[in-house]
Amino acid sequence: MPNQAMSWRSLVDAYAGIAGTVLLIAVFFWTKGLPLVLPFSGLELLLLGGVLYTTAWNSNWREVITVGDDVVSIETGRNGPVSHCEFQRPWAKLVLARSGGWYPSRLLIRSHGRQIEIGRFLNEQERQGLAELLTVALRQGAAIESINK
Repeated sequence: MPNQAMSWRSLVDAYAGIAGTVLLIAVFFWTKGLPLVLPFSGLELLLLGGVLYTTAWNSNWREVITVGDDVVSIETGRNGPVSHCEFQRPWAKLVLARSGGWYPSRLLIRSHGRQIEIGRFLNEQERQGLAELLTVALRQGAAIESINK
């Protein structure tokens, strides 16, 4: 899940504070004979509200990765799974594709010509940590399978 700087309630409170301040200033200038300040302030608040809502909406995205005995499952969505992808565990390969320069690395799970990127919203250190965690989880399964045979 992406990092959230503020909860939804804190975001609404901050927006209400900003909107109240902007509207007080706009009404003050409106009473002084500057009528165009009020509609432009409303437009500004509408745009700010849209940006804050979009940011909050995108921060609720989740990826759930389940490493089972035979299957690696990736579910993505906001309130519930929107997409679901499975890879056979023995054939699943984890790739941390590093790109040069300013571009972040990409963490991919590949198998049989298919691939899916995971952890797009993570920063570089978190993505590398996830790669290490998943590598260990996939190897432990392989070690357990070889012991059981």
